[in-house]
Amino acid sequence: MKLPEPIHEHTTSTAIIRWYEKNQDTDGRPHLGASLIGRPCERELWYSFRWATSKKFPGRILRLFNRGQREEPAFIEELRGIGVEILDRDPETGGQFNFRAVRDHFGGSCDGIGRGFPEAPKSWAIVEFKTHNADSFKDLAKLGVASAKPEHFSQMQIYMGLAELERALYLAVNKNTDELHSEWVHFERDHFELMIKKAERIIDAEVPPQRVHNDPAWWACKMCDQHAVCHGDKVPQKNCRTCVHATPVDDGQWGCQHHERLITIDEQRVGCRQHLYIPPLINYAEVQDAGNGWIKYKHRDGLVFANVTEDCDRSEENMTSDVEACYTSAELVVTVPQIVGDKLTADIKKEFPDSRVLSSELTDPPF
Repeated sequence: MKLPEPIHEHTTSTAIIRWYEKNQDTDGRPHLGASLIGRPCERELWYSFRWATSKKFPGRILRLFNRGQREEPAFIEELRGIGVEILDRDPETGGQFNFRAVRDHFGGSCDGIGRGFPEAPKSWAIVEFKTHNADSFKDLAKLGVASAKPEHFSQMQIYMGLAELERALYLAVNKNTDELHSEWVHFERDHFELMIKKAERIIDAEVPPQRVHNDPAWWACKMCDQHAVCHGDKVPQKNCRTCVHATPVDDGQWGCQHHERLITIDEQRVGCRQHLYIPPLINYAEVQDAGNGWIKYKHRDGLVFANVTEDCDRSEENMTSDVEACYTSAELVVTVPQIVGDKLTADIKKEFPDSRVLSSELTDPPF
């Protein structure tokens, strides 16, 4: 058993770390990010776009992430100090330069646009700032951004393509030594179009795309935040984007086929009483049939159950008679598959149809 790390309750450093943890944002971003599109697994990106998981980070990691944001003003000051004309805000909006594509469901915000660089004094260019640890910085200096950081390379290709610019400056700092690395990246239309088509596939996919690797022990899969819902039995979060009724439409919006209207971001995060999971998201069962307010599955252990809406008519006239247990999405997300496939649990739910599973977990036996 792993022992808990010692915590010094009443120190300033602990208070700072807990402040980061208390204020972290766990909501998924509304769009598919250009900063992620260079990752190799389309399934991972689809899960992210569909808000399948929500991850909380330790405060130290959150502070580490924040380090990159704290470097941006320093980079801006330094570039202006050497005579570069750098725009870190869009004059029309007052915010960062924001780029969107694929019906406004894909894009991101660049760190700046500048001109007057020593190597290219006349041309406007995308500017992207990054921080690296010592090992990462060493690889970057040796291999270049395209090989060492393909995600960053693809991100800049997207920004260049959508901004209609031909070059980008990648400016990186070694967090251990403050050594700088600057590198010019030129626009590659073939790569840009490849990434746009990749984004289209992910956004338009109604079910999870193929995994980059089918072995759950493969190193990249083990490190993936989506591992539990992709290779394991964890049921994704209950929200509109994991529901069969929701679809991405034009202008970065989502529509609900059940309610026949657009649904706001706040509504999407919560989901409603009519939520039914996209069937492939239930990894431990195979879909058998569907009807008004229900989807029938066969559990890998043999039991037949249904994912039902909160107010589903569970009579045999509406639902097939071989269904042994009914679970709302709110129940499935907190119920382990062994319980869902358990005959005794099914009998209890049939005897008491208004009963609900509030939580479940399995523990090792005491002996």
